Amino acid sequence: MYHVILSLGSNLGDRDFYLAAARQLLELRVGKPTRLSPVIETKSWGYDSHDYLNQVVEYETELEPMELLRVLKEIEVALGRPAESKTKPGTQDYKDRTIDIDILYYEDVEMNTPELTIPHPRIQERPFILDLLDKLKIEN
Repeated sequence: MYHVILSLGSNLGDRDFYLAAARQLLELRVGKPTRLSPVIETKSWGYDSHDYLNQVVEYETELEPMELLRVLKEIEVALGRPAESKTKPGTQDYKDRTIDIDILYYEDVEMNTPELTIPHPRIQERPFILDLLDKLKIEN
């Protein structure tokens, strides 16, 4: 089993619903949640728009990183996010979304491909992510 830490964010529609639905689908498709942060509301990051609800969750998974990325994209699309809305690597073309799921950490893996960079390259630029990482709690 591998431990992966994901960030979840939503700023369109029923944001609470989309976070809860994402956690439910992640448990079905990715694995057991082991730690989770509280949900917080933050201003949009990288562009001016609706506020986000954000959460960080750790999962135990058997999925390898690229397979995990594929599953995360499928979950995003299932929850109403157009497949083409994902920000292209190297750009800052951010868009509103029903759900955004990013891989922050995957065990001690470091990788940098056109499709996936682990650890997430902008963790240090996002104070709310650092705050949520500090607040990860054991799942009961």
